[in-house]
Amino acid sequence: MSDQAARLREQLQNTSQSKSKVIGIVSGKGGVGKSNFSLNFAISLCQKKKKVLLLDLDIGMGNIDVLLGTVTNLSIIDIFGKSLTIHDIMNIGPNGLKYISGGSGLSTIFSLSEDKLSQLFNELEGIMNDFDYIIFDMGAGVSEQTVKLLTAMHEVIVITTPEPTSITDAYAMIKHLVLNEVTSKLSIVINRISSLKEGESVLFRLERAIKHFMNVEVNRLGMIFDDVIVRKAVITQKPFILLSPSSLPARSIDSISKKYVNEDIEDSNSHSFIHRMKSLFLKR
Repeated sequence: MSDQAARLREQLQNTSQSKSKVIGIVSGKGGVGKSNFSLNFAISLCQKKKKVLLLDLDIGMGNIDVLLGTVTNLSIIDIFGKSLTIHDIMNIGPNGLKYISGGSGLSTIFSLSEDKLSQLFNELEGIMNDFDYIIFDMGAGVSEQTVKLLTAMHEVIVITTPEPTSITDAYAMIKHLVLNEVTSKLSIVINRISSLKEGESVLFRLERAIKHFMNVEVNRLGMIFDDVIVRKAVITQKPFILLSPSSLPARSIDSISKKYVNEDIEDSNSHSFIHRMKSLFLKR
């Protein structure tokens, strides 16, 4: 057993409970609006007086600062490369949102190794009581380390669209998580629907397949209508929930965040993220 692993175990054994709920947002494929959802969902939670931290884990190809129209000099990779703290790399966004950039245009390939994951836990432990929600906008692909990270989260939200390839990839993502014993609550959001009928049809088919082949229940978190305002928001680099609060997509996000907060109040699962990581590492 390495000294690093021993130190991590000792750290986790001494960790107390915390109030933050940790959420991972994933998709089976790129181009389904995952980062756009993550950002607008986080802002909507802030509008409901929640303290939110959004971390862009699409390291090297981050979109959060681009969608906000901001330029950030520091990203999450600087925790590992420049010995900075998580407070050093936090940025302030709309409505009091705190966010951490994933960076872009990195010249080297970055992987979230176990050592780096341990360092990230150490940084997160110090802020777990500062936020109601810590949201991870996960990058493409699922490695052994990202599966471990998702396993520790309270909830994983899968984003898909009505396109057949997107539905297939969302199903494959959920299957991968289930096979890797990710027991976090699983929720689904259908993005870019043209009608409620279309969204309901997609949800029904996904739920039926997941229940039949995996015997797993998923939570219907909501649906987001397609609208030209989303494209306009991306071009103008302003979140659509702020650019056009009365638009169908903005109202969809508002409904989803309201439902989320209400469900969260009723959720009896009080184990902290760090507590979950403790159980994962100590059983090794």
